[in-house]
Amino acid sequence: METITYEKNGESTAQPALGLSRLIAPLDMATFQSEFFEKKPLLIRRGDRAYYADLLTLDNMDDILSHASLHNEDVRVAIEGSIVSLDDRLAFGPHGHTNAQEAVYASYREGATIIVDGLHGRWAPLKRLVHALGAETNAKFQVNTYLTPGGKAQGFKPHQDNHDVFIAQAHGVKRWALYGTRYELPLKHQNHQVPLDQYGEPEHEFDLYPGDLLYLPRGTVHAARSTDSASLHLTFGARPILRASILVEALEQVMKSDVRFRQGLPLGFVSDKELSRQTEEDLTRLIGILTEKLSAAGMMENAITQAISVNSPDLRNHLTDLEQLGSMDLDTTVHRRPGIRWDMRKSDTTVQLHFHNKMVELPVHVADEVRFVAEGTEPSFTARTIQGLLDEPGRLLLVKTMVREGFLTLA
Repeated sequence: METITYEKNGESTAQPALGLSRLIAPLDMATFQSEFFEKKPLLIRRGDRAYYADLLTLDNMDDILSHASLHNEDVRVAIEGSIVSLDDRLAFGPHGHTNAQEAVYASYREGATIIVDGLHGRWAPLKRLVHALGAETNAKFQVNTYLTPGGKAQGFKPHQDNHDVFIAQAHGVKRWALYGTRYELPLKHQNHQVPLDQYGEPEHEFDLYPGDLLYLPRGTVHAARSTDSASLHLTFGARPILRASILVEALEQVMKSDVRFRQGLPLGFVSDKELSRQTEEDLTRLIGILTEKLSAAGMMENAITQAISVNSPDLRNHLTDLEQLGSMDLDTTVHRRPGIRWDMRKSDTTVQLHFHNKMVELPVHVADEVRFVAEGTEPSFTARTIQGLLDEPGRLLLVKTMVREGFLTLA
């Protein structure tokens, strides 16, 4: 593990722009990727208790717990490695669970960690950051929050995750122990947990203070306890697009398109030596066919399709945009949505713009205008200023289409 101390100048550290730099400052993305990503843990000490205050504070967490529907699947409580059932604590009133918040806090008072999964889905500052992270890294991010009471409480025993994690300490201090890696970079379905008596002593032990960041590659065995006071941290779970998933998808496409890969092995091939020999020859031929059919360019296209759809779209102001469609004219200013991920593809007859897990298809003769809309030098423009051969009514129709579909916004 490597520790980087970030010496702040003056009273507060200037906040980097949203994105990965927000988490890993003072490192840049190139350094992080070449030296740390999927390779080794990283601890960044900032000495700035308010570094994450714009993302989440203890007061924010109190408000969230006070107003959230705590009986749903997004809220869990854990103590000493086990998820605690709240069913026995819930009292049923005439309209359903009436004391869900008390049930959660009762467990918290007894030492349990409160876990809110996917908080970025309901807390705007985190949603904006997750959107920026996805746009910059092409990885899928989810934010879970962990609120642990003081008194050396522990939510989970030593374990590994099958996704990379960026741990941002927002309040209090937490004591971390790292036990190395037993299985490097596990896949999503792999759960290589090791019995507790085989972990041995931690390789690293340290305290995480407010403003600090800890990065753990997937597969790193870790555990944490609170100290004297409550601890609140955010875990940004990252799932990059894996080479394995792209290869598997390409193999599935070949198998769907070629019946030879869907045929069964000969009946009785295990006990019949001649059938076994023929089967091995057939499999050798299929390997050759795979080599011919698999295309790196095709796999890259699939990877791009996955990358532009890893996170939910940010459609702020879309409702008011739809209400104003009828009043738009050639001089109405429109804006590309910040951080929107897209891919443009052309055929002999159509141009396709892929974004928001969907595709908008238009005649190929407007390809230049579509490209201007998608990647022109100015983030804001009007239908009148679109470059290309399309006439003015056509330009206005194109812009209205992109506003209606959520690619552009009037806000």
